[in-house]
Amino acid sequence: MRKEKLLARKRGRFELAPYVLMLPAITLFCLFTFWPFFKTLFLSFSYTNKKGDFVQWAGFDNFVRVFKSSLFPKIMGNTFKFAGLVGVGTLLFSMIFALASAAKEKGSRVYEVMFAIPMAVASVPASVIFEFLMKKEGGLINGILGTSIAWLQDPKWALIAVAFVTVWLHIGSSYIFLLVGFRNVPQELVECATLDGAGPIRKALKIFIPIASPQIFFVVFLNINSCFKAFGQIKLLTAGGPNNSTKTIIYEMYENAMKNSRYETACVDALILFIILLVANRIQNALEGRLVFYK
Repeated sequence: MRKEKLLARKRGRFELAPYVLMLPAITLFCLFTFWPFFKTLFLSFSYTNKKGDFVQWAGFDNFVRVFKSSLFPKIMGNTFKFAGLVGVGTLLFSMIFALASAAKEKGSRVYEVMFAIPMAVASVPASVIFEFLMKKEGGLINGILGTSIAWLQDPKWALIAVAFVTVWLHIGSSYIFLLVGFRNVPQELVECATLDGAGPIRKALKIFIPIASPQIFFVVFLNINSCFKAFGQIKLLTAGGPNNSTKTIIYEMYENAMKNSRYETACVDALILFIILLVANRIQNALEGRLVFYK
């Protein structure tokens, strides 16, 4: 009885040590997450000078100006089209590569490294390489396809070309996560399906994908965040052109802040991007219970 009382008293006592140990992490989190967010929210309802300092309240004028802009529908269309191309393309190609290399065989390390190499390449050198490959005259891609397309200068192809480069950059990390999930599938199930006459596509749809659904869910979550925030390759390959055909919401935010010194407009763009990501992630979390199967 006495021991229980001592334990109850100890549980009710306030311990300062855990909070002191957490203080550095909490401080950094507040400085680099909460403070920038609230400052962005504050400046989006304000007029600012060229240094980004508060001048006076604007109310909803900044939001009205952004939504009424003639370029806004095109920018949002580019953003969602680009995100769709990158998200679907990355998941599709990384899943095909992971399924193809799911079985451990002699020499499999070679193509495992080959498929994962894009993860080690930054967007800057990748953009320089693909800019050379996508040249209209003397470009390797046109040479292989037998075409003469100006991939990065033609408004019809520029967004697709930048999306292709982004898919290549994202394949490596997605491939590794999916490969881990597919290799966790019990070999007994695969062997039984083979004996029953199931082909590669049927085994992928009925065995590999359902069992690896947690890894697939994580890859989709990863790609949703990264494809909406892709910037470096757009800046280096097309700079939002030609004719604003590759200008997305994050590139518009960069131009407003860094080129035009319209920090309040850039803050509005940042909030729009935040809301898009928030809604996308909430939808994904709502679907998790129906589409993901945990062991």
